[in-house]
Amino acid sequence: MKKKTIGLIAVAAFVIVFLTGSQSYFNYKEINFATDKCLEIGGSPVVQSSFLALNFSFSCEK
Repeated sequence: MKKKTIGLIAVAAFVIVFLTGSQSYFNYKEINFATDKCLEIGGSPVVQSSFLALNFSFSCEK
């Protein structure tokens, strides 16, 4: 019973870490894409992001 509980906690922790990492990765990719497009049109990208880029704001100023 105790091993089963520890196993479930380990799996849950792995899933949480994996999902957080995935969200961070895709936000990072989105920020890079938006930055590149902003630079292509001659703008100046302004990015504010939190730890691991889980929350971010982006604007392209000309």
